[in-house]
Amino acid sequence: MRSMHGDLVAGSNALLRATLNAVPDAVVVVDERGVITAANIQVEAVFGYRPDELEGQRIEVLVPPRLRTGHPRRRNGYSHRPMGLLQLPAYRRDGVEFPAEISLAPIATDEGHLTVATVRDISERLRLEAEADRLRDELLATISHELRTPLTSIIGYTELLEDLERDAMSPLGRDMLAKVRRNAGRELRLVDDLLTLAVDNLGHMHLRLGDVDLLVLVGEVVEDRRHEARRLGLVITVHGDADTLRAVRGDRHRLTQALDNLVANAVKFTATGGRVDVHVSGLADSTVVTVTDTGAGISSAEQKRVFERLYRGRDASHQAVPGTGLGLALTKGIVEAHQGSVTLRSELGVGTTVTVQLPHRPPRD
Repeated sequence: MRSMHGDLVAGSNALLRATLNAVPDAVVVVDERGVITAANIQVEAVFGYRPDELEGQRIEVLVPPRLRTGHPRRRNGYSHRPMGLLQLPAYRRDGVEFPAEISLAPIATDEGHLTVATVRDISERLRLEAEADRLRDELLATISHELRTPLTSIIGYTELLEDLERDAMSPLGRDMLAKVRRNAGRELRLVDDLLTLAVDNLGHMHLRLGDVDLLVLVGEVVEDRRHEARRLGLVITVHGDADTLRAVRGDRHRLTQALDNLVANAVKFTATGGRVDVHVSGLADSTVVTVTDTGAGISSAEQKRVFERLYRGRDASHQAVPGTGLGLALTKGIVEAHQGSVTLRSELGVGTTVTVQLPHRPPRD
């Protein structure tokens, strides 16, 4: 009888072992004391231990050292209810910490409560997700930039045509022109929505580096905004001495986006009769671009938030000034991706100055 019982136990253990080994993820079974009582063969690929090396050890051996002290307390909370797909850090035998997806299932046995932990290393999945996000954001930012520039020109030229003498265009022509402008404005708002998505992941921005002449680039940006400035009764001027400036190593498209946002804001928030000045100057290891306007200025409280994503100042909201609240957030992300800095100084009733400093050669270049 005793022999038959032993055979049944041995058979049950063999079945349990075969079942655990059939699971494609690493599995460890832990008792109420936190001791590993069983593990499947997949633990070696995930943690670097053979099953027999883990069995008898405390579960904390698989927890990063920085988290081991508080783990028994948290573990006690897990042992009485199922926990699915927790994303937690885990620890390999070679001392490497990695992100893991863990599900926990408590089971009651005659010997007490056990917890079955299924562990999957998600390092590669997270890497692929991050790469996909980066490519998505790069695509959206590029599309938004490439679409925004011609749309802005289309709208600008329709405004020029609308300013022609009344007899220079038939009523039908003016009606058609109004439709062109209205639909171009609608498309521009769609581009701004794309920009909203692109700004989600600025920290992973990919740059296509090349030598960029910032004085030339600023000149192009200002020229694109000159008609709008004239229409609003503003003077806009570029200052800089090409002989004293060096090229910076940067992504020309991204830097165009950043500086166009600054110039567009300056023009947008400056009243008729005001002026916008863009200065480009060189330092020993960097180039500095300052955009100064004589607009209404920004309160000290709002200055702390202007670089936040989707933040719009009180004046912009009250006066229904067009915008998404993304321009300065995008500018900050682009400048910091170039290892540069951007700061803002403003005084109510006097105006605002935004300063961008870009190293000639980013440290990681």
